[in-house]
Amino acid sequence: MQLRKCTLAVAVVSAVLSGQSQAQAVLEEVIVTAQKRAESLQDTAIAITALSGDMLDDLNITSAGDYEALVPSLSVREEPARLALRGVGRVTNSLGTEPGIAVYVDQVYSSEINVLSRSTSLTTERVEILRGPQGTLFGRNATGGAVNVTTKRPTEEFEHHVRATVGNYDTVNLGASSSGPLGDNLGYRVYAYQQTRDGYIENQSGKDIWDLDNTGFGAQLSWDITDNLDVWLSYASDLTDDHRSGLLSPGVLITPYQSDLQTQDGFFLSEQYQWDKENPTVKDIYTIDHGDVLRAKDEDNHKWTAQLTWHLDTLSVRYIGSYIENEFSGTDGDFGFTSNPDTRGLESIEQIQDSSSHEIQLISDNDGELQWVAGIYYWEEDKSQPYRAYTPTANYLDYTVDDVDFLNMDTLQPNPGRDQVRQQADLESESLAVYADANYQFNPEWKLTVGARYTQDDKQGFESQFIAADVEAIPGAEALIPLWQAFGFPENCCGFLVLDDAIDNRRVKDDWSNVSGRVVLDYTPYEDTLIYASIANGYKAGGFNLGTLTPEPSFDEETVLSYEIGYKGTFNDTVRLNAAAYYYDYSDMQVRVPRLTEQNLPVQQLTNAAESEVYGIELEATWLATDQLTLMANYSYLHGEYSDFCCEIDTIGDPDGGPKDLSGNPLIQAPENKFFINASYEILTASAGDWVLSGSYSWVDERQYDAFNTAATLADSYDRVDAMATWFSPNQNWRVILSGRNLTDEETYTSLNRLNSTRALTGWPNAPRTYSLEVQFDF
Repeated sequence: MQLRKCTLAVAVVSAVLSGQSQAQAVLEEVIVTAQKRAESLQDTAIAITALSGDMLDDLNITSAGDYEALVPSLSVREEPARLALRGVGRVTNSLGTEPGIAVYVDQVYSSEINVLSRSTSLTTERVEILRGPQGTLFGRNATGGAVNVTTKRPTEEFEHHVRATVGNYDTVNLGASSSGPLGDNLGYRVYAYQQTRDGYIENQSGKDIWDLDNTGFGAQLSWDITDNLDVWLSYASDLTDDHRSGLLSPGVLITPYQSDLQTQDGFFLSEQYQWDKENPTVKDIYTIDHGDVLRAKDEDNHKWTAQLTWHLDTLSVRYIGSYIENEFSGTDGDFGFTSNPDTRGLESIEQIQDSSSHEIQLISDNDGELQWVAGIYYWEEDKSQPYRAYTPTANYLDYTVDDVDFLNMDTLQPNPGRDQVRQQADLESESLAVYADANYQFNPEWKLTVGARYTQDDKQGFESQFIAADVEAIPGAEALIPLWQAFGFPENCCGFLVLDDAIDNRRVKDDWSNVSGRVVLDYTPYEDTLIYASIANGYKAGGFNLGTLTPEPSFDEETVLSYEIGYKGTFNDTVRLNAAAYYYDYSDMQVRVPRLTEQNLPVQQLTNAAESEVYGIELEATWLATDQLTLMANYSYLHGEYSDFCCEIDTIGDPDGGPKDLSGNPLIQAPENKFFINASYEILTASAGDWVLSGSYSWVDERQYDAFNTAATLADSYDRVDAMATWFSPNQNWRVILSGRNLTDEETYTSLNRLNSTRALTGWPNAPRTYSLEVQFDF
């Protein structure tokens, strides 16, 4: 058996370690491709955490949120899905906006992070998380860093794996993979998986939410056409059908139900519809009382990738092409958080997007002092996002009115969709870039790296919006009260009619360009020691607030200038100690704030904070204490704040308070301190198989989720305890894993959101205590 030494690879600054272990076993070398070529992690002057597919299993990583403890300065919001590194990331998933962390799978850009939740040893060779601006080699949206995922490729010998997992909340996961040759020059790999789980948030008046129903399939073909020319083709699909939180309300309502928790425009009803009923979530974050008829989310992803590599004497030429389709649809049974299933209020949202990319890379392939990579990159994407909030059974929405004389029925026009709100947003994006990166080894101790990238981004968008008027806000509306009562609605119920000018639309178009780059100086005083210093800048294109006709449709690009020093050291082949210290000077950081539209409707939109600063340190260590005992630990300190951000009106919490200076407020989703430790002990026997016992403890500091730094959106710090016991059969073809996660059943919120529509607060809780039993057979 090859011992699994969990060597979390990270780049960070360091301390002096005295004393060396006399253990005979050694830490395995970690290979990464962060600089477009295979090289040792310890020789790469970038802050990186690298996790092999086996380590994902050994550390029981099954969701994007599990990476938060393992990776210094990483913060994860799973609902909605957002990553942040060193305080830099995505603050909204709205159409027309971009993430701050670039996710690449097999060198193909993706705007989604779901791949982290699907990565296991069946499908994944390695996950690399790079911290700091990576624009030179990874391009668009890498201001905060990059996630570089490499899938497993076809093998020269046959390998087959079958896996089954059962756990609490009726968890059942099935997976299988097969790989091998199809001839002298052909190879294949196929895999399939299904993940199902009941919802862990109990609903007293409807279906439990946060369940899971996910199915995936993939197929690969590799062909060595000649000794110098090879091609790799891949198809991957991922299909999701589950029940999450409401579309307008990401999370569960935390505020107690009260009769005054209504929208400014009457989307919600009052006491008759149980707004005054006690909210069970206030006492138990895993219990809700929602009478929604249906809260469903369907998402289909399909991805095709092709790589063609031509190996010359001193140069490799590589083409990477991709096409990705994504379709999302969601339905909410009503607008409310109450136990009453008000079927008159429904909402639905869809997103249809497709993207394609083409890249040509030139990579030096020699043993000389000068190594370089250059390339040209093109990417395009089309997105369409229709949204409806409607009442299919309410007759009073069958008409429009073009005058306040509501009794003049000759002016009425049909509204067959019975829509209260109807929005359409479309976005077309193009990006073209050229880049080059080279390093020169002056002597065995010193190396200089210089890189640059030019990027041109073009976007054009369209948005339209139909909003039914709040009748009670229109002079003379009281004359319609008898009409409402005739339809069976109570007198205190808000109603909607549609004015002729309620439909509006606009087109937006803009472009941005940028030159980003990096300069890195490496110093290697000893064979197993690397000290480096780098200066790099990053860029994220501007964009549009689409779909809600916000007062300011456009926002500017953001840029960051990063300074970093780092250390990587290996001692006696049994201790690794990596560290980094960094400082960011941020300009025009894109920040989400509340706004009011011309119709006095509350919305969220992106704007730019003039100046922000971020600084911190990261430490990570792995120690092979004995042949059987491996210890890992990491720590990160992060300080991030808006240093010049004035002025914004808090239209949710203090709409009459005037503009507020947000300078000095902390960055969103940026915990100041994080700590993680893991111990793994191996018990080897001759006839009864081998055991690996593992336990982890992690702690994450409090974090803010609102630029106004409100007490309501400050999530408490939390800790987590996980444990695993793994058994390998004597012939190594059977593996059994018993695992428990969040064993102390710690409760916290992983996201908090103040709702414009209700002035209420929603949050998304972390996963409760879970346990599972997994069996894998290899043949």
